[in-house]
Amino acid sequence: MRLVINNVVLFVGIFCLYLSFSPPINAANGNNPLVAQACEKVKAKDLCISSLMAEHASKSADLAMLALISIKVASNNGTNTSFYIKKTLDTKKLEPAVEQNFQDCEDNYISATQQLDGAVSSLVSKNYKDTKMFLESAIDDAITCDNGLRKMPGNQLELPHRNIMFRQLCINALDVVLFLTTS
Repeated sequence: MRLVINNVVLFVGIFCLYLSFSPPINAANGNNPLVAQACEKVKAKDLCISSLMAEHASKSADLAMLALISIKVASNNGTNTSFYIKKTLDTKKLEPAVEQNFQDCEDNYISATQQLDGAVSSLVSKNYKDTKMFLESAIDDAITCDNGLRKMPGNQLELPHRNIMFRQLCINALDVVLFLTTS
């Protein structure tokens, strides 16, 4: 639990530092046209646009900042899901197989949030190859959690839906990074 909190604090610090040095780009209507461009080839385009536009910093962000914001959105979602898993394990009496799935997913989410922290560090240092690798690893962690959830009972709980959202946010972040590297 402390590791997750430390990772969130590290992420927020790096994000704030990056924000302080990034140049603003303002669109006349307050919406950044780069958001639509960055999300154009993303599979979950509506989710990409809505998740980026929900972040105030996206209104004046360049492509690199939008990539960073997309990773932040995925990381925040992963942290929230990790807290949900922990709370469920601590407060609900689960069947042994379901409890094991939740414990396995808890490990996956710890790993995924660490991978997203690595993606942020790599992106800030413009090491796009490692950024992609970290994002792909976070996606793999979400897929591993999903595979375990599909095999066992427990799909009536909220975790499968949360996991699908997390995986899609990570995929969106990867797609935005890929757009950044090809622009």
